[in-house]
Amino acid sequence: MVQYYVFSPHYDFYINKAQRSGGYSMSSFHFHKKYEIYYQLSGTRKYFIEDSAYFINVGNVVLIDQSEIHKASSVHDEPHARVVLNFCEELIAPVARCFPDVDLLALFHSGQKVLALDMRARAQTEEILAKLVTAGACETPTAVAMRRLLLCELLVLLTEYKASQSKAERDAARISNKTIDAVAGYVSAHYREKLTLDVLAGRFHLSRCYLSRLFKQTTNIGVMEYVNGVRLRAAKDLLENTATPVSEVAQEVGYATPGHFSRMFRIGTGLSPKEYRKMFRVQP
Repeated sequence: MVQYYVFSPHYDFYINKAQRSGGYSMSSFHFHKKYEIYYQLSGTRKYFIEDSAYFINVGNVVLIDQSEIHKASSVHDEPHARVVLNFCEELIAPVARCFPDVDLLALFHSGQKVLALDMRARAQTEEILAKLVTAGACETPTAVAMRRLLLCELLVLLTEYKASQSKAERDAARISNKTIDAVAGYVSAHYREKLTLDVLAGRFHLSRCYLSRLFKQTTNIGVMEYVNGVRLRAAKDLLENTATPVSEVAQEVGYATPGHFSRMFRIGTGLSPKEYRKMFRVQP
């Protein structure tokens, strides 16, 4: 049911507050046609977004643009609590039109994925999120109006906070490793080719065991899991913007068989390639 709300184009808002007593990691990368705001209430997490990994601590906000591949995972199997919110641009459009000089979605396009809030901003954010959780529990006209207003208030708050940060503060959460950055860059450029752990290890003059361990330690995901995520992102663009048959899309993004491609695509999006194209194809 969670996947249905997040992936389906028929729902413009989803919010969930959860507390877990042990470690929990998403089973795979996913991406969706909604914006996502993730707020860490307690504990520590690792987040992988596109080609970068981040440590997420208490009071951190994660900002995920539409269709960005991402995955959250546990650190040392510790308990944590968080709020995750997904929304479509159409939800805030009626309010946003009242303020044409304020781009409420610029946060998601700036390249900065994590905001580390101070105590004052944390209190304000948590108050708004608590109200959004309540407003998200029903579908009355007043609840829908409340969601729109509260979400816009949150976006304004985060936009102002981001503008006040120094460059050092903006970059603090990103986990940097030159080798892993190079591997990720290579995968992004060569995902159409036959890429295996052995191929990548040989390309960077590393043993396959060392590369696998280093990638996992740095990002909390496997090398081939990352390759799969990059391929799915490319497939999504082809399905949205071309009429290329699904079997050819599979081949073009590096999958050996259409069946394997379809299985991986459903895991990543909750939809088959044909279902995804039917829902999201950009008409000429």
